[in-house]
Amino acid sequence: MENNAPKLTVGPVSNSILSMMLPMALGILVMIGNGLVDAYFIGQLGYAQLAAVSYAFPVWFVAAGIVMGLGTGTSSVLSRFIGAGDTKSVKQIATHSMVLAVVAGAVVTLIGLLSIESLFGLLGANEESMPYVKSYMTIYYWGSLFLGIPFIGNSILRANGDAKTPSMLVAFSAIVNAVLDPFLIFGWFGFPEMGVAGAALASVISTVAFLFASLWVLIVRDNLLTSIGHSLTSMISSWKQVLHVGLPAIASNLIAPVSSALVTALVSTYGQEAVAAYGLAGRIEALVIVLLMALGGATAPYVGQNYGAKKFDRLVNGFKFSARFALFYAIFCIVFLYFGSATILGVFTDNEDVIRLAMIQLLICPWGYGFLGIASICNGSFNAFGRPLPAMTISISRTLVIYVPLAYALAHYLGFQGIFIAQVLANIFAGCVAIVWYRRVFREVAN
Repeated sequence: MENNAPKLTVGPVSNSILSMMLPMALGILVMIGNGLVDAYFIGQLGYAQLAAVSYAFPVWFVAAGIVMGLGTGTSSVLSRFIGAGDTKSVKQIATHSMVLAVVAGAVVTLIGLLSIESLFGLLGANEESMPYVKSYMTIYYWGSLFLGIPFIGNSILRANGDAKTPSMLVAFSAIVNAVLDPFLIFGWFGFPEMGVAGAALASVISTVAFLFASLWVLIVRDNLLTSIGHSLTSMISSWKQVLHVGLPAIASNLIAPVSSALVTALVSTYGQEAVAAYGLAGRIEALVIVLLMALGGATAPYVGQNYGAKKFDRLVNGFKFSARFALFYAIFCIVFLYFGSATILGVFTDNEDVIRLAMIQLLICPWGYGFLGIASICNGSFNAFGRPLPAMTISISRTLVIYVPLAYALAHYLGFQGIFIAQVLANIFAGCVAIVWYRRVFREVAN
């Protein structure tokens, strides 16, 4: 019986979490590194082009936030059914989730294409950067149409305890994008010289490749999708289960780019160099905290499977291990960025103003990473328990209620650095509230 138990419900707790976290970290690292490759090539075109792509950063999070929220809902439901050994429900819900992904992708693409000029005008794009924004986003938005299936497909695989394959699929997509970037941006070897539009086209092509590779794994290799036993009633039932967690997760995910957009508008008042610095430093930050991001992602399937199997002792030990890891890694990030930020930034740009402004962000923000990691662990656990309200409340409070108003207030009194002091304070708030709320929810689900 133990040999047939779901993967994450047996063996040392640390091994179970690390077996999910490390491949996820590699996948996230490759994806973020891919963003840095884009920034490197686009940075060669000029700071206005780099600023244009920086404006696109929060918008990308909207598209990704929707499909990732659906993926969170899918993973939450599936991991509990996997823990309980209900294979039939696993296949049915997985298949219905993929249909939902297609619908979501089509809606995001349509809305995005119809709102480019008005949206980015609100974000602060001026007459210098707007032409590049329009050139980039007119193509880039088509990637949203194909993004949902591979993202949710990866959530299905992770819910099943397989973190390696999703990481390989992400790496494959990133390699395709990185190889195509210089050919399409600069017109190497007879390709058209498309500038920022070439970067967008490379991204769309890599997303399509990601989609087909994901479908092959899910259908041919792992047989996780099914073509039988479907009806409108069963599909609606599956969607309700997924959206019970997925909608609050989407709300939480969308609050982050909304707040990022508001902060980008604030940053733009300091000039286009500040916007370029904010976008570049944000990509570097995401690269540095990759293990914390992966740890939060690994929490949901681990908690879901063990909650489904009623192994509460493993939940207690898993939380302790994850929290300690988050705090120690945050200390490493503080030290690493203190000594290395100037060197890293110099690789991507030689604009002294961009480097100076980006360093302010990279030296202040790491002081909140540990608390952000704790909040991520707790939120992943809430979703896995099928209790999405605490995760949504904490996410909205951290970003829209605390961070954005505080950023505007502190920027008024402290200048540019006040924006990032506000971010640290918001992360501290989120981590403290999350751990108190987690203890209460765990007592409820364990009884």
